[in-house]
Amino acid sequence: MLGPLEVRDGGRTIAIGRGKPRALLALLILNAGRVVAADRLIDELWGDDPPATAHTALQVYVSKLRKALGDGAIRTQPPGYVLDVGDVDLTRFERLSAEARDAEPARAAELLREALALWRGNALCDVELPLEASRLEESRLAVVERRIEAGLSTGGGADLVGEVEGFLPEHPLRESFRAQLMLALYRAGRQADALEAYRAARRTLVEELGIEPSARLQQVEHAILKHDAALAPDAARTTTATVVFLDVGVRGEVEATAEPALAAAVDALRPKALAVERGLADAVQAAFADADDAVAAARAACARLAAFGDAVAPRAGLATAELTLGDRASGPAAILAARRVRDARRGEVAAGERTAAAATGHTFRRRGDCWIVTG
Repeated sequence: MLGPLEVRDGGRTIAIGRGKPRALLALLILNAGRVVAADRLIDELWGDDPPATAHTALQVYVSKLRKALGDGAIRTQPPGYVLDVGDVDLTRFERLSAEARDAEPARAAELLREALALWRGNALCDVELPLEASRLEESRLAVVERRIEAGLSTGGGADLVGEVEGFLPEHPLRESFRAQLMLALYRAGRQADALEAYRAARRTLVEELGIEPSARLQQVEHAILKHDAALAPDAARTTTATVVFLDVGVRGEVEATAEPALAAAVDALRPKALAVERGLADAVQAAFADADDAVAAARAACARLAAFGDAVAPRAGLATAELTLGDRASGPAAILAARRVRDARRGEVAAGERTAAAATGHTFRRRGDCWIVTG
């Protein structure tokens, strides 16, 4: 649904007719599992002036779809029809979007990125349902806004500028994007560009709609002019997290090995981390909201570093406790993880008892007062 309408059965694409049969299928998918009255389907397909044969034509279209999808896919249930459908990208998009509402900003951004990755182009671009397509596009843009907002909430700025700018040519009147661009530019140290973005927004709104910018845009402009502290990234926050302290253990020719090995370690730890930092010497620290994610990332980093052979001797220590996330992650979890790495041998991941108890997706064996990951 999130692009050209496409129906797949395993690896096989099922051919669906063009025109009204295709639009009928889209309507039934949009209401999957619910009865859609025949009269409503006729209104959607033909508008205010349906032909006298509309009911007969609708039955013919349903029959054609049943032949394509299988007899059990569309059931007749008065006063209309109900579609029993399997996996729908739109359903996954809506589920991820809803899950992100209750998540921390970093996790929300990850969920919303996953949701947006489901899109293959303009929704229903090959179906004659302009209103439904417009509604889906609005849902996509709302999720884009939320994802950028989550990025800004976690301290983003320069990394978001290009992305927000990319949406403006197509959506020049969307003031939320304008406000986000101003804030991203300001965070990137580009105050003059941020103020010019406001002036550009005002020109567009006055010329196109004859209105002044919204109160939100004006407030952002005033805050930029005053260097308001409220525009800075969120203040440091304290949370319970699992920290991975990875000792890369560079040996021999340090200059030739250290940089690529550290880059590989950071890359392996980054995907689900709240924060990743390079520490002193050849150490990397990463914080995770989920203990299983931390264990998996630590194992992945050690496996990635195995490619460097005897030039490195990686080992990781994990601890779950309070952590303050600011310019740098600090607190008990970071301290305990750095201590725990001493219990690990080459290639091992050593964890504290709290981490081992929380990481239910992995197995451990006890050695002394620590827990070694075994699977």
